[in-house]
Amino acid sequence: MNPVEKIRDQHRTAVLQQLAAKPHRARIMHLHKIRTMGLVTLSPTDEEQVTITQFMHHMGENGSVVRKLEMPPNMEQQLDKYGLPKPELTQLFTSYHYDLLINATPTDNLFGLYVTLAASSNLRVAYQDTSLPTQDITLSTYDLIIRGNGPIVLSQYLPDLLNILMQIRKQ
Repeated sequence: MNPVEKIRDQHRTAVLQQLAAKPHRARIMHLHKIRTMGLVTLSPTDEEQVTITQFMHHMGENGSVVRKLEMPPNMEQQLDKYGLPKPELTQLFTSYHYDLLINATPTDNLFGLYVTLAASSNLRVAYQDTSLPTQDITLSTYDLIIRGNGPIVLSQYLPDLLNILMQIRKQ
């Protein structure tokens, strides 16, 4: 690793650690009590977009407001000199508080991790591909991790998450 890249990497790590140090107390709630959801995704395929649209519609019918932040296809142009997403890309999304924040990007995706840490939420959820190594900061960021052997498949991940949240006892 060249010296410039090493400095960039150290800065990214420091920023992520600083964000991770913000107080966060997980609050797990039954699905029907969730009023605000945030969904962080990569640029979805057509099939994934259908899944996301159906999910957002379903949650809207249950009284939840779902905000989505999609990693743009030209992500390299949306990064600052340290390789972190520019504030204008994430600021509107991270300015809200979410009852549930769903990271639907691959486990160690920097964009998904950064947005999850920068946003305020009661419950942070992610998918972990158990066939790949995962960083400690990633594991400590999320309150609920749905594990699978292979890349994330939104058409399985989102319904699995909803099933888990339905099993939580209503109070």
